[in-house]
Amino acid sequence: MSFATLLLLIGTTVAQEPSAPRRATRVVFDGHIATVHLAQHFTTTIRLPDPVSSVIVGDPGLFLAEHSPNEPLLVFVKPLSAAGETNILISTNNGRQFPLLLKTSTGSGKSNSEFDLLVVCRVAGTSFIEESYPTSLIAETLALGAPSSNQENGKLAPPASDPLPALVERQRNGSLPKLLGDRLKVGIGPVEQRDSQLIVLFSVVNSTAEVVELIAPQVQMAGHVKSGILGKNSRWTTVDQIPVLEFRLDKRRLTPGARTDGVVVFERPGLKQSNESLVLQIAEAARVDQPVLVPIGFSVNAIAEDKHD
Repeated sequence: MSFATLLLLIGTTVAQEPSAPRRATRVVFDGHIATVHLAQHFTTTIRLPDPVSSVIVGDPGLFLAEHSPNEPLLVFVKPLSAAGETNILISTNNGRQFPLLLKTSTGSGKSNSEFDLLVVCRVAGTSFIEESYPTSLIAETLALGAPSSNQENGKLAPPASDPLPALVERQRNGSLPKLLGDRLKVGIGPVEQRDSQLIVLFSVVNSTAEVVELIAPQVQMAGHVKSGILGKNSRWTTVDQIPVLEFRLDKRRLTPGARTDGVVVFERPGLKQSNESLVLQIAEAARVDQPVLVPIGFSVNAIAEDKHD
């Protein structure tokens, strides 16, 4: 065998080997829908922050999802066809949920190398207040971002109490706001502003005859136009996602007729067009494609510095 033939064989072998994925690791956050790209002949590993309690695949004929009690933080997903798309919902023992969209690459050219080998699921500054949360442990309302009065002699003081549970408690003890929606009825409570952040209180009522589970609330800047005779019809034209800094929910799992209250914190957009509105999006884990959209008024009450003194 000549040296040129040997080089040709080596080059052919290397060309037949799968190329390294360009996005070997992907990071996603709980409650936010993310797309995970998979490829045939590869298994994608999903690592959770808490032990897994359940894994639900929309179409088990397109993707195989496996979870072993011996690896409580891992879920393994593998495509069963050359091209496919479905959803997967992974729940953990601590009540967190990770809704993901699974897509199989077509296997042609560039897209064959763009898939995720490892997906790391993280918690993004959000949490649920468990139903058994003792009322006596809920902190008093404090100004968000206010300096601690315990900082003396240049020493770092202990972290300030979280003010959000107290805001949820205030919303829970108040009357229900005007509700919008069908299966889930959502109402916006007081809207307050602290510096550049908006703090929105809200309530959700389960009007169905079945138990529903909520995913993390989202906020959007949505544009709409009116059409038809006398402009009676309106439709959404543009939607921009507003990053949620923090949120709290009194309850995630709602029995028929049950109510939950929550608060969401985000940066107030600096500019908006006349046809744009801030919208709170609330959705069921089993119906993420059918959310309830409720407008948030831009007219807010500023939190005075001396209000919490």
